[in-house]
Amino acid sequence: MKTAFLIFNFLHKEQPNIPLMFHILLFAGEMKEKGDDVKIILEGEAVQWAKLLLENDKLKNHFEKVKDCFIVCEACAAMFNVKDEIKDHFKLENDLYGHISLKKYMDEGYRIISF
Repeated sequence: MKTAFLIFNFLHKEQPNIPLMFHILLFAGEMKEKGDDVKIILEGEAVQWAKLLLENDKLKNHFEKVKDCFIVCEACAAMFNVKDEIKDHFKLENDLYGHISLKKYMDEGYRIISF
């Protein structure tokens, strides 16, 4: 099965929504472990997760299992001033006017789940 988690959210009540990302990492990890093809796409304010995941010890074990699944919007990473800090650690894409093309993943058979 091919699944892409599309994440737009970062903050909840003015704090990073750690439970949200924890569950995404958990779900993606389970799918990957069972042989599924998984992508975790960060768009909009969610690109801030990329920087936080490199620093957060609470999420580190789950992040390490799926870090190769992440794709970050290049335009949004630049807009939220995290591009330089994450570019060596995450795949950046810019197929759609600087953003990630969902159509590309849909055409490749990915089921999109958005958060």
